[in-house]
Amino acid sequence: MSDFLRRKSKILFICFFVLLTCTACSTPRGKDGKVKVDQIISSEMIQVKRKDVSIDSVSDPKLKKQYQKLDPNDTITIKPTTFSQAFSTGWFDGLIVWPMAMLINKISAATDAGIGIIITTLLVQMIVFALTGKSQMSSQRMQEIQPEITKIQNKYKGKTDQESQMKMYQETQALYAKYDIHPFGSMLVMFLQLPIMMGMYYATMRAYEVLVGYAFGMRLSTTPMYAIQHLMIGGIIVYALMVVSQLVSTMLPQWLKKWQDKKDNVKKHSYRESEKQNDPMNMNMYMYMMVIIFAFMYLSWPLAMSYYWMICSIIRIVQQYVMHRVMHRAEAK
Repeated sequence: MSDFLRRKSKILFICFFVLLTCTACSTPRGKDGKVKVDQIISSEMIQVKRKDVSIDSVSDPKLKKQYQKLDPNDTITIKPTTFSQAFSTGWFDGLIVWPMAMLINKISAATDAGIGIIITTLLVQMIVFALTGKSQMSSQRMQEIQPEITKIQNKYKGKTDQESQMKMYQETQALYAKYDIHPFGSMLVMFLQLPIMMGMYYATMRAYEVLVGYAFGMRLSTTPMYAIQHLMIGGIIVYALMVVSQLVSTMLPQWLKKWQDKKDNVKKHSYRESEKQNDPMNMNMYMYMMVIIFAFMYLSWPLAMSYYWMICSIIRIVQQYVMHRVMHRAEAK
């Protein structure tokens, strides 16, 4: 076991390095929930209303004092954001956030902010899948066989001696080999995807066209809470679809596996009952809780974030279904 971990130490180091680098990025939102004025990314000279942005984080005291004297409807002029300016704040902003935000701005200017987010998200997801498709399929297999992994864990639950732990490890590795799963490769893909996912998240929040833009008649800077309080049907629908699509995309691999087992006349396994009896806080409960937590968080965030996560989840649902069909056909052959 220790030899295996040593061989994978470089992969783990890269994963943690990427994670720590990204989590160190500053939030583009101020305490009032609005985008910080110095975080806006624009492809041209633009003007924003004082009431639509946060000025609390402006580093220049004179400029901050000047902004504070403005009335809510007064405008602030912002120059185009260059690559060198973005890169000067860090490689993450320069290489990942800035190109995505500029692409959103360009597409949104020709259509609307909603279309800009959809097309940019699709392009990013296609590029990521082209680079990591095989590992993503391995990751989905791991999600689908999670109940079988739980069965092995329950089998050795409470047994802490070295022999039992080694047997559990060997059975788990045999299961991975059966389904051609490379767990550490899947972890690497997940952490390498993290900067892309976070980059798109920040780009959506910081792109000027999203800040002032609309999608299907809804202003994307509005929060779901505001939409609920004022009975804005469009905003409520987007928020509800975001929550439902996130839940479906989280649970779909396991649902597909159960559906495929039923279709293939696979007998029901006893581990499903033992999982419920021996482990009430199982993986499914954890997934449900995460969706609920995010649902509460996004009530006070701009509707653009709910819209973006809804698009991501829908793309992921389609991707998961297609990968499941491809994998099952390959296994059948």
